[in-house]
Amino acid sequence: MTSLVEQEKQLMEELSQRVHRTFAAAAAAGVSTDAFADVQAIADAMSAALPTHHVYDQVVGPFYDTAGLTRWWNVSRQAVSKKVATNAVIACQLEEGHWVYPVWQFTSSGTVDPALVQVWRVLRAGADPWTCALWLRAPQDAFGGKTAVGWLTEGGGVDPVLAAARADVQRWAA
Repeated sequence: MTSLVEQEKQLMEELSQRVHRTFAAAAAAGVSTDAFADVQAIADAMSAALPTHHVYDQVVGPFYDTAGLTRWWNVSRQAVSKKVATNAVIACQLEEGHWVYPVWQFTSSGTVDPALVQVWRVLRAGADPWTCALWLRAPQDAFGGKTAVGWLTEGGGVDPVLAAARADVQRWAA
């Protein structure tokens, strides 16, 4: 396992290379320096994809907050709220009312894993968001000791996860 210091160094090296390639391509294409004039906004957009720290990081996190997600997706808070309301994104509300979004639900392109959304919607029919998020991150015998998230992200089929989720939702309702 690498430390945060090592991960930061790797990230900075990768970003440096990508930024350099982007600027070189822009220069070769004759792009105006105006395209890169708002350095602060560019840095904000890049750092928006970094997870933030919250109390539940140990089990369910890390998380993005709403501000970070709106910047990453380049959408309004209302657009994120609509996804929360329709259970199209996994979201949990903190005591002070702020919403957080577990990073493990997102693909590298920023979309939400569709299999996780299917399972989330089943779970949400029977429990609050924190219970559902904890369920997704708890190791389960049905998945060979893996979490539902681990099972799905490692290529396991969604059907056994949906079946387990439905069974637990029924048990919770009894």
